[in-house]
Amino acid sequence: MSDVQKQTPPISAEPTSADFRKAMGQFPTGVCVVALETEDGEIAAMTINSFVSVSLEPLLVCWSLHNDSGRFDLFAKAKRFSISILSSTQGEQAVAYASRADYNPRESDFDKSASGLPVVQGALATFECSAHTNHPAGDHTMILGKVTGISGGADDAAKALGFYRGEFVSVPEN
Repeated sequence: MSDVQKQTPPISAEPTSADFRKAMGQFPTGVCVVALETEDGEIAAMTINSFVSVSLEPLLVCWSLHNDSGRFDLFAKAKRFSISILSSTQGEQAVAYASRADYNPRESDFDKSASGLPVVQGALATFECSAHTNHPAGDHTMILGKVTGISGGADDAAKALGFYRGEFVSVPEN
């Protein structure tokens, strides 16, 4: 047998959005919650798995927001927001804030960051961000934030919450 692996055959000649979702499900992602405080002082939060670091100089991160989200204006126009990387024990929060319906965030799920932003209690790490720029990208908008504060990241034994093949998983799996 050759050292060269056989190329995976295409799912279909003309990929559909269902084909794309199935193939992307093969790529494990982390799970985070983006949160902000509304003008009324309420917490707004949503679960994402599109979080990525962009730049070290300046410190920039990015996440994507569906253009049809009922909270699109709230998050796309936010001047400040936080991103909390969830631990493997926080599946309940991930599900709660993934809801597309109206919901009432549980204040008990959140702490305040040094600058007053809501962050998920017990998250592995949190990033405080100021809005940097937004970029339309198909049916989503890429939201870039300039990192203004970081906490956590010191517990090497903790496991992250991941999303793989449509299910939550613990990362790393041992």
